[in-house]
Amino acid sequence: MPNRRTLARIGYMAQADALYPSLTGRENLDFFSTLKGIPRRRRRIEIENVSRIVGLTDALERRVSTYSGGMLRRLSLATSLLGTPDLVILDEPTVGIDPALRLSIWAELRRLATSGAAILLTTHAMDEATKADDVAMLFSGTIMAHGSPSELMDRYHASSIEEVFLTVEGDLSHHAEE
Repeated sequence: MPNRRTLARIGYMAQADALYPSLTGRENLDFFSTLKGIPRRRRRIEIENVSRIVGLTDALERRVSTYSGGMLRRLSLATSLLGTPDLVILDEPTVGIDPALRLSIWAELRRLATSGAAILLTTHAMDEATKADDVAMLFSGTIMAHGSPSELMDRYHASSIEEVFLTVEGDLSHHAEE
């Protein structure tokens, strides 16, 4: 059995949403707050805070089974942010989320990082990778490039992270053919 105190310090959002469709958004957040050991007196404030960050305040009383795909992603993200975790692990957190809300979410992630949280994030959106302090590009389970976005663009003489990825991927494909 994992140590619950340790788990309470970690926020995790999988690619597949792990929510309870028969419960409301608020009930889901309350359940996950309980699992994280957030005291009852703090839960309401935590739930309001994370639901505001992900833009779900008006939908908290609805059953999750009525949520759209984007709303499900946002609720999953909200559960990972409960309790201001020290480590946040996010798998494709902004897939299906509109651009304005994406900016708001990235601002919150930056705030968490600035306050000392470590954030590990996977994304296929190269524009999001440029927002990271450190980027590791993976190809077939192997790190093919690593560094800050600016370091990678300088190293590969590229004008974007996407161009870096395409260059490195092309180099790997070329070497595989040889």
